[in-house]
Amino acid sequence: MADYIAELDEMQNIAAVWIKEKSARGPSVFDPKKHIFDANRPSGYFGAPREKIMNWIADTQEQNRLLR
Repeated sequence: MADYIAELDEMQNIAAVWIKEKSARGPSVFDPKKHIFDANRPSGYFGAPREKIMNWIADTQEQNRLLR
């Protein structure tokens, strides 16, 4: 199980999403080059609604795909 933690800016928009894997010592910023997001996997979502976090991750993955 992974926990996704939204970091919000002063306008309450998501600036970053941190991921904390169960086996990790601490959280790290979600990086589509290092992390795989699976919406079907049980996860916790904190700091923002699940849908907003999932949209931020999807946008980040798309940006990464376009840069390749």
